[in-house]
Amino acid sequence: MLRKLSSIKSKIVILYLILLVVTMVFAGYYLQHSLQNYFSQWMEQEVIKKMNLVTDVINPLLEEGDLTSLNEAVNNFGDKLETRFTIIDSEGVPLADSREEPQKMENHLQRPEVQMVLEEEIGRTERYSSTLDAEMRYIALPIIRDGEMIGIVRGAMELNDLKELFRGIWNVLLQAGVVVIIISTLLSLKMTEKITNPIERITSAAQKIANGFLDQKLVIRTKDEIGQLAEMFNHMVNRVKDKIDELSAEKNKIEAIVTSIADGVIAVNNQEEVILFNPAAEDIFGIKEQEVSGKSIIQITKNYKLDELIEKTLQQARVITEEVEILLPEKRIFRVQVAPIKDNQETKGVVAVLRDITEIRRLERMRRDFVSNVSHELKTPLTSIKGYVETLVDSKLDYETAQHFLGIINDETSRLERLITDLLDLSKIESVSNLGISQEVDLVEVIRDASSLLKNKAEEKEIDLKLSLPFEAPIIKGKQDQVSRLIINLLDNAIKYTPQGGKVKTVLYLEKDEIIIEVEDNGIGIPEQDLERIFERFYRVDKARTRKQGGTGLGLSIVKHIVRQYNGEIDVESKLEQGTKFIVSLPL
Repeated sequence: MLRKLSSIKSKIVILYLILLVVTMVFAGYYLQHSLQNYFSQWMEQEVIKKMNLVTDVINPLLEEGDLTSLNEAVNNFGDKLETRFTIIDSEGVPLADSREEPQKMENHLQRPEVQMVLEEEIGRTERYSSTLDAEMRYIALPIIRDGEMIGIVRGAMELNDLKELFRGIWNVLLQAGVVVIIISTLLSLKMTEKITNPIERITSAAQKIANGFLDQKLVIRTKDEIGQLAEMFNHMVNRVKDKIDELSAEKNKIEAIVTSIADGVIAVNNQEEVILFNPAAEDIFGIKEQEVSGKSIIQITKNYKLDELIEKTLQQARVITEEVEILLPEKRIFRVQVAPIKDNQETKGVVAVLRDITEIRRLERMRRDFVSNVSHELKTPLTSIKGYVETLVDSKLDYETAQHFLGIINDETSRLERLITDLLDLSKIESVSNLGISQEVDLVEVIRDASSLLKNKAEEKEIDLKLSLPFEAPIIKGKQDQVSRLIINLLDNAIKYTPQGGKVKTVLYLEKDEIIIEVEDNGIGIPEQDLERIFERFYRVDKARTRKQGGTGLGLSIVKHIVRQYNGEIDVESKLEQGTKFIVSLPL
């Protein structure tokens, strides 16, 4: 309803009706005032004519002083002319009256109309008459004889009839006004439709365009301003459509580029509110683009370093590149390049590109550790061998001492041999592009053989080797020597780090479409901070103790690479001084 009242059509009709009503009220008031003056003057003239007639008749009676005849004549004229006449002497004493007995009437000398006559004017006044209980208009004229005023004749007419006449005029005007308003409303509605209908069509087309429907064309064949507006509207729509198509094509290109970029891309405005968040950035921070709109970078990333870089770029309007460590949702390292977005040399925002270098840094660290560990692992036995050899060459030792030195040299040489063998095996496993699967591997048989092979080593430490194997052996495709190496390394590792009198348990079972192998011991365990690094090459929880046990630091790394070649997974659970469990899952 409010919308209809606020429309142009309603405004035009209402304005037209207001003007019409105001015009009619003004015209009615003017007509009423004109008619009132006209009829007042007309009635006054009529009364004056009657008074002149009465004056001509009563002049002889006044001269004779016959008040009885005078009163009868006045009453007779009053009845016939339907007008009240009063005869007053020059002293204001009523001599005759057509409606009242003159003896009961008070002196009229101070009446306004009488005073006006005494001042040589026609007396005119309106007031309420208590005698007649009505609003009256009084007109007084002098009675002249021989150039002298001998009395005053006063005529009175009731205003009720005049008011009734005026009310009748207003009723006619109101009825005519209602008819005129109804007809005018219908005509104005019809006329305004010719103006508002094209505007409504233009508005409807504009709304559809605002909602994305650009295929709009107006057909308005008028030659006036509205027709010109429709023509320009069509031209504007065509231009807008071309521009939007052009912008959409560019936007699609940019979106395709930004979406396909593997690096995280974040754009913010000069208020530091996020305006772009590509899929790579969603993966980095674990949040959807719909959830970041209008939020600040600190609210989304919870990273003060990144927020500081963006704020610094906004202030300095230059490209800044730094490494940033992001802790949530996981710890990762990014090389962040932040560049300003400029418009006419004014910085409107910044765009930040986040490149994940976590793996690069990890590989660099692993490379450094590998080089350092290989160098250390090779240098230690070589230094020992060289020292003992130099001692044997330069000194004359007894047979037992020489044999002891040769035994140490043999142990160190064997250690070097194991280290080089493990390195070659690891290199061979990593370089194989496929398994070259050609045989079926019985895991139950492999586990039993590996357990038998390490039985003596376990008995030396009084370790109980337990097996929990199914009756039906799960069969996988692969290389038996690789699977055997996997089991032997896990069992050997468990035996090494299980104290005297401990136990090592190997379990094999099926779970859905996977074969699960668990090797569990009650040994020394692994600290929680070292769990994620135990599969790295040469990584040792306790280097001195591991070297004493004869390990090379490559066993678990070899295990992990074998499991990966079979598209499996390996996990570890451990608690200090309670034991460790390695869990290998291989797909059937």
